[in-house]
Amino acid sequence: MEWIDQLNKAIGYIELHLKEKQDYEEAAKICCCSLSKFQQIFLLSTGVTLSEYVRYRRMTIAAHELINTDIKVLDLALMLDYDSPEAFTRAYQSFHGVPPSVTRKTGVFDEFDRIVFLIQIYGGSAKIGANKIMRIETERLIIRKFTSDDWKDLLEIAISNEKSPFADCDHAWPIDEAGIKGAVEYFSKEHQFWAVEVKDLHKVVCFINFNFMDDEQTLDIGHIIHTDYFGHDYDYEALKALYNYGFLQLGAEKIQAGWALQDKDKLTPLLKLGMKITEIGPADKFRPDPDGKISQFEGCKLIVTKEEWLTNPAK
Repeated sequence: MEWIDQLNKAIGYIELHLKEKQDYEEAAKICCCSLSKFQQIFLLSTGVTLSEYVRYRRMTIAAHELINTDIKVLDLALMLDYDSPEAFTRAYQSFHGVPPSVTRKTGVFDEFDRIVFLIQIYGGSAKIGANKIMRIETERLIIRKFTSDDWKDLLEIAISNEKSPFADCDHAWPIDEAGIKGAVEYFSKEHQFWAVEVKDLHKVVCFINFNFMDDEQTLDIGHIIHTDYFGHDYDYEALKALYNYGFLQLGAEKIQAGWALQDKDKLTPLLKLGMKITEIGPADKFRPDPDGKISQFEGCKLIVTKEEWLTNPAK
C-alpha cells in the first residue's frame, strides 16, 4: 500500500539524519500530511512518540560508537545533537541503565532497532505493525522489562497490595525477600510483565501483566500500583502506552480487565482510558476466609475495542 511505503520512506529520512538536527516537517511532507497528523499516526502505529523514537535510535547508535570507535563523549554528544556532554550522559544512562563509560568498558547496552512498517493479515482485516518494542518512554515514565535490581520496589508494591481491602480478590504475593527476588527473576525472563518506573523518582511503582490473548484477539491486561501513588495517574499513563502497543503491535481487537467493582482507586484509570463495564456479578475470592470457606466479592469486567480506542483515543 502506498501509505505504508510513505511511512517507511519517512523512517528512512529520519534514520539518515539521526546524526544531525531532525527536520520533522520534512518527514511529514514525505507522508503527504501535516506534522501534527504525522506525529499522531506515528504514535498510534508504534506506541512511542516521534521524538522518543529518535532518542532511542540515537542512544543505540551511541552505544555502537562507544564500543567500536575511540570517539570522545563530547564529540558523540555533539554528533547526536545534544547541547552538552552532561545532557547526553543523562539521556544515555536513562536509556541504557549505565553511563557511557561502562558501555565502553563492559559492552553493556540496550538496543532499539529501526522500525519497519508492514501489513499483517488477521482473518481478512489489515493491521499496521512495527518491530517489537521492549521499552517505552512517556513524559514521566519508563515502561520496561524487570531487572533483578527491581526487587525492593516490587516488594513495596506487594506489601501495599496485601494491605488493601481488596487483596483477597487476587492471588497472594510473596512479601519476603527470597520470594520477591524469585518473582522478579521470573518476571525478567518473560515478555508479558512490565515494570513502570517514574523517571523523577527512579522507582518502579506499578506492575502490569499481559495475562493472555484469546482466539478472538482479546488481550487481558492486569495491573497493580503501589497504593501511595494512587491519584498520580502513573497507572493511567502507563496503561495508555501499553494499550497502544496491544492494539497496534500485538493485533488485539479488544482489551479487557476484571476487578472488584467497589475498588474505585483501581477502576478510575481504566474508566478514564475509555473502558466500559460490560459485566457485573459475583466472583470467588482467591483466598479462604479464616473459617476455611471461600466467600465472594462483586466483580466486573471492563472492555475497550480497537475501533473505540482509535476513534476516541485517550487524552
